[in-house]
Amino acid sequence: MPRVVAIDGPPGTGKTRRIVAEASAWTTENGAVVTYTNDAAAVLQQRAPDVPSGTVYSLTWPYVRDYLKGAKAGVAYSNRAYTARKIHHLFDTALDQYLLDAPSRRARDQLDFMAKALHDWRDGDPPFDLDSELPKGPIKYLLPLARWLEDGAPVPEAEKYDCLMIDEAQDMSWTELRAALALVKADGNVWTFGDPGQAIFGESKGMKGAQLPPVWQRADETEVLNKGWRVGDNVASVAAAALRSYYDRPAATFRADHSTQLLTWRPDSPPRRGLVLGYSRHSVAKAFRGWGLRGTGIVPKVGRADEELVLSTGHAAKGAEADDVYLLPWSRVALERFERREPQTVRLLYVMLTRARRRLHVPRTLRARLPI
Repeated sequence: MPRVVAIDGPPGTGKTRRIVAEASAWTTENGAVVTYTNDAAAVLQQRAPDVPSGTVYSLTWPYVRDYLKGAKAGVAYSNRAYTARKIHHLFDTALDQYLLDAPSRRARDQLDFMAKALHDWRDGDPPFDLDSELPKGPIKYLLPLARWLEDGAPVPEAEKYDCLMIDEAQDMSWTELRAALALVKADGNVWTFGDPGQAIFGESKGMKGAQLPPVWQRADETEVLNKGWRVGDNVASVAAAALRSYYDRPAATFRADHSTQLLTWRPDSPPRRGLVLGYSRHSVAKAFRGWGLRGTGIVPKVGRADEELVLSTGHAAKGAEADDVYLLPWSRVALERFERREPQTVRLLYVMLTRARRRLHVPRTLRARLPI
């Protein structure tokens, strides 16, 4: 099996820079980079055009497509204009679609349970008869990937990589990790970059409670990047303390040399600029409408938070940053989840706290619960 090194990169420690630098320096190695999204792969291809990159699904597709038997052609279309442009006004239909697309609104069914079971398939027999189900919904691409693994993940030896780098490794499931490793020669090397504290999508992929992500359970050795450039004290110390019930992340491993103030604010009116983070899409849309905003982005990539106001959920803000970050009030249910130190909520708060470079503005009800 390939040797796996888990490179633990706290917020703002330059994980992406290191991936690009090392991938660009490859000259004789036959390697590739696994990204979490197709958008991330496109950015990497611009910065390191000679290095193959893509999601685990796109990189394995040449070998997995023959296992897609039973899938129907075509995909459901959703007008997700909010991912590409700003919301024009209160009655913009893209804002309505943003709410309709919220994961919390989608009814869970048997396919969701199957997806979790497949993601959590570490070894041995698959969790159910893979040929008895059709690839659709949340298992449309996951099921054929699992069928390929059940068949021994055949890849011609000449087409295997000598080395592989994986970005956002904390969000990779057991099945996705096994698929990535199948692309690498037995004596190859795999470097995985991520932060267990930012595993905010782990629950949907079968990660249970306080478990560490699969990469960290599988790793042959670990390394910690320990120089931060984004978040200074006292916010860095607060974020580390908030995360501690799930993962002991010393603030010294990501604390920047400058200071980041922790301030209390009342969201009676919108800030002039900055990144505003909500716990849910509902809270983001409520703020947009309550403030009567116009021409404002509700995902980070369609705005420049240091020059204008940008709204986002905490989940969508991973990787984003700004001098000023504002947290919208949390619901009573969300606050209770944090008080119980539910791992998923703790990790989400940690991500939100570590987006700010200079000033973090927190509502009174949330600040009162922070471990200051």
